[in-house]
Amino acid sequence: MALPELTDAELAESRKLLLRFAHIQLPDRPDLAEDLVQETMLSAYRAAEGFKGGAQVSSWLFAILKNKITDCLRQIGRQRQVFVTRDEEALDEAFEGHFAADGHWTDEGQPQGWDSPEASLNNKEFYQVLQTCLYHLPENTARVFTMKEILGFSSDEIREQCGISHANYHTIMHRARETLRQCLQIKWFSHA
Repeated sequence: MALPELTDAELAESRKLLLRFAHIQLPDRPDLAEDLVQETMLSAYRAAEGFKGGAQVSSWLFAILKNKITDCLRQIGRQRQVFVTRDEEALDEAFEGHFAADGHWTDEGQPQGWDSPEASLNNKEFYQVLQTCLYHLPENTARVFTMKEILGFSSDEIREQCGISHANYHTIMHRARETLRQCLQIKWFSHA
């Protein structure tokens, strides 16, 4: 099966989303992010005949970009310092209200049950909401989270790449997961 034709609008939107993801991973290298997106589009064009149609074109493009970014980050292999931002400090303050002094959830802060996460994962609209929630994370939090959960880096590799401590890594991942949970609960599961 060949790659289906994309309209100019679909192509522009896919490129915009790919570029946004690349910028999260390479915040200080916008030129490199742009190059990787261009390489992704060129690779997809060259491999169009091999597209099996088992996924959406945007998912296929994202997978190509993900591999290019992973290879690039491993090749760069340099230290990056992830700083605590005002946004992350605000997240700390917001999360404090969800926990009692003994570390357990408060009644108001306790996570609410989701009806069917498995069904939601197969829903295109869910992915759009997830992507929106992910892009609203503070940049450094989004970078660490996507390196772990999307790019598949080990926690050791992430800590080395980002120049963060073991404790800071776990704090960032907790913040990311909790913020995404809250965002999805508000924007998706409470409306689904």
